[in-house]
This record gives sequence, structure tokens and C-alpha cells, in this order.
Amino acid sequence: MTALLKEMPSHIVQGDDDFTYKVFYRACGFVLEIGVKPPSELGFGTMVWDAALGLCQYFEEQRMRFSQRKVIELGAGTGILGILTVLLGGDVTITDKPELLKRIERNVSVNIPSSCRPRVKVCALSWGDDHTLFPSDYDFILGGDIMYSRASVPLILKTLQHLSNERTIIYFASTMWINRNLISSGYQTLSQYFDSDLVYRNKDKYVNVYRMTKKTPSDGDRVVP
Repeated sequence: MTALLKEMPSHIVQGDDDFTYKVFYRACGFVLEIGVKPPSELGFGTMVWDAALGLCQYFEEQRMRFSQRKVIELGAGTGILGILTVLLGGDVTITDKPELLKRIERNVSVNIPSSCRPRVKVCALSWGDDHTLFPSDYDFILGGDIMYSRASVPLILKTLQHLSNERTIIYFASTMWINRNLISSGYQTLSQYFDSDLVYRNKDKYVNVYRMTKKTPSDGDRVVP
């Protein structure tokens, strides 16, 4: 199988409650050291998933830069995607459930130089709940493998509607084999409010990357309750 990123040898971490082992990836000229842990009581957010790697790969192939751009990542998990975006110049807010923030902060501290620390924040965000505590002026919104249940789709939609404006670019990546019907249905729901294009596909890992922008309001548009 073809690797999404240039993965280097991993090593086991002894006596660490947060990380079982560390995995190294090459992306966009950087070497990322990401602490991970097999799924446990914290769910699946402690692993690096193919969708996040696919989006990192897309950024590398497109030679993307985020200098002076305001970015937020939803459902960050290990934080690999947000970390790479900081290294590419972005002012990034990395979000997930409160119980995952400690691990994200550790990965940030290992990978982000002190000179870049003012450009990264790690904080909790519950979709459809406290999203209104965040601004609506992000240049980019990122997410990898976050549409994993039907119940999450309306919450994600409500969150995107608040966080974005007509200039915001949204990049979502999904590993389609996880549940193709559910994921496709989720993107169909989002497409009612956002113009969506498939911009990258990794056929070996079955990862799709979508670029979305908010539709221009008109009299006939629906409003999210």
C-alpha cells in the first residue's frame, strides 16, 4: 500500500500514561513527531488517521502556505494537521474534546518552536454546543475524519455555519471505507449550504479531500435552526 506521508520508524514510549509510542512523519519539509495511543476510554482521538494524513499530503502537493491566515481545526485528535498548519505560517486554533487537549498540547510542545507558539491555541470545542464562543472570521476550517456518526452531521453543520463567512475555505478529508454511505450522506447535507469540490483522492487508502465554501445567501436558502 502507498503511504500518504513519508512515515519514519516509530518507537515505544515506556512508562507514559499519555502516549504508547511515537510516530514520525515527513511533510512539507518538516519532520513531525506525534505521540499516539491505541483506542481506549478516550475513543479514537488518540490515533493518527488516514484522512488527516491525506490532507497533510494535499497541502504538500499544493505547496500551500498559511502565512497571516486564521485557521481552526475541528476534532484534531493528535493535532498533526493543526501542527503542520502552524509550521506553514498559520495562526491556528486546534480544538477537540477536553479530555484530549493534554495530549495535543504535548504534541504541540514537541513540534512547534517557541518563536511560533504565539500562533497556536489548543482549546475545547463541542460541535453544536459552545461553537458560538468562537469568532466567525476564520480564513480556513480544517477537519479529518470527523463525520463518523449521523448524529454528528447536524452539529458539524451548525458549527460550520457559525465559524465561516463567504471568504472562508473549508478543507475536510474523509477515509471513505469507514462508512461510505454515512460519509456521502453527510457531505450531501453540507452541500445544501456549502459549495463543495473533490480536490484530492488517494485511491490506495480511499481518502477523499473536499474543498468547501459558504453559498451566497439568497431568498430561497434554508436556515439552520
